[in-house]
Amino acid sequence: MKKESFTSQWGFILAAAGSAIGLGNVWRFPYLCGQYGGLSFILMYFLVILMICNPLMVAEISLGRASKSNFIDAYKVIGEKAGLKHLKIWSFFGGWVALLGLLMIISFYFLVAGWVLFYFLETINGHLFILSEDGFSQEFSDLIKNFSMQYVCGCFFLLATAVVVVAGVKQGIEKVGKYAMPVLFLIFILLSVRSLTLPNAGGGVKFLTTVDTQFFGFTENGFQPMKLFDTFVAALGQAFISLSLGFGVLLVYGSYLSNKENLFQAVRRIEIFDTLAAVLSAVIILPAIFAVGLPPTSGPGLTFISLPMVFQQLSGGYYWSIAFYSLLIIATLTSTMSVFEGMTNLFMDKLKFTRFGAVCLVLLLSGIGFTAVTASFSGVWGIKILGRDIFSLFDYLSSTYSIAIVSLTMALFVGYVAMKPIIHNIRKSAVVTSGFTRYFLFTLRVCAPTGLILLLVLAIKSALA
Repeated sequence: MKKESFTSQWGFILAAAGSAIGLGNVWRFPYLCGQYGGLSFILMYFLVILMICNPLMVAEISLGRASKSNFIDAYKVIGEKAGLKHLKIWSFFGGWVALLGLLMIISFYFLVAGWVLFYFLETINGHLFILSEDGFSQEFSDLIKNFSMQYVCGCFFLLATAVVVVAGVKQGIEKVGKYAMPVLFLIFILLSVRSLTLPNAGGGVKFLTTVDTQFFGFTENGFQPMKLFDTFVAALGQAFISLSLGFGVLLVYGSYLSNKENLFQAVRRIEIFDTLAAVLSAVIILPAIFAVGLPPTSGPGLTFISLPMVFQQLSGGYYWSIAFYSLLIIATLTSTMSVFEGMTNLFMDKLKFTRFGAVCLVLLLSGIGFTAVTASFSGVWGIKILGRDIFSLFDYLSSTYSIAIVSLTMALFVGYVAMKPIIHNIRKSAVVTSGFTRYFLFTLRVCAPTGLILLLVLAIKSALA
């Protein structure tokens, strides 16, 4: 079967940016900014991208492009080119763990996607604008206990995602990316301008432009390294989720990228789009929250509890609310497409399925996982594993352990044992200077493994506490 491909570098960039720009940016990034000191978190986030995520993105995409394979077999293909033995261990930790992570992500992501659709519909019918102040919390509380509503809304995203992915790389994923990304950023810009022009939004602007040194460990009681580590771990986890790193998705998208396209240029543009989306999300939400006197530390409920309260008090809030939840729907769909495609690509390669057959299998597995997560989270089944409902367990394992293990494997594989074939592939489309090589080697061999091992150690310590 002939390998599919993107038609151009921009097709790849917009598809990969769409994969990266999702709920992680619009939902997660703003509330982490609120919890970790605004600009303090943003600066840490930039540092993590520069020293850890950038080289890993180059490594993951080039691993896919050089192997033209799925995220399990890529290690074997490149390893054989480098004359390596004992490749199964690399495929296990880099590939099979990635598959496990994707299965967990795809199971709970559609639950949150269902919340997005529900709030969009509640905005359209005007129900969100007749709630009392206490009613917003009750609305969300009632939703997460309602199995049927969450299930129906999540299934809509499941089917919509399957329809796009079954159309293929060019006619489905790339086409949606080309149309969705410009619309997405237009809504981002309009909402950002509106938020910044709100009365009393200055507090939010100050919050986003002032460094709070306590989140770097410098407190009134002296230097506290755990405060710094907490900020670092939060930024690191967010950066990986935001950029879709460590899931094997970028490796698969890289396998569709022509060797003629400049890899450095593509990665730089994806990172710019993704970071811009994350920062604009914070600009949209936090000044608006300050404008109505709500706390920025509201956590995950910021988007589904605090923000609807803001829209209720805005002039023209009905239309701004529609724009915001439309943005969330687009961002969610472009992300679910990439997770679906990663698994579809694997089943087409490993099981020799047609694209339609592979999508049906992914749809089946997703449906089973989504049903279990929704039933557990809503209390229908009352299932608890290690004291957590399935949603919390899958979120915790995939966003911490799975990402860290896969990314650490990739850093060690590319940085130490398969550097030559990767650099050779990169050189096909870009000039690789000695300065970049030193930066690439240092960050991939030292910075990325150190940060990822720290993330794992702190996660294990927290779990045992």
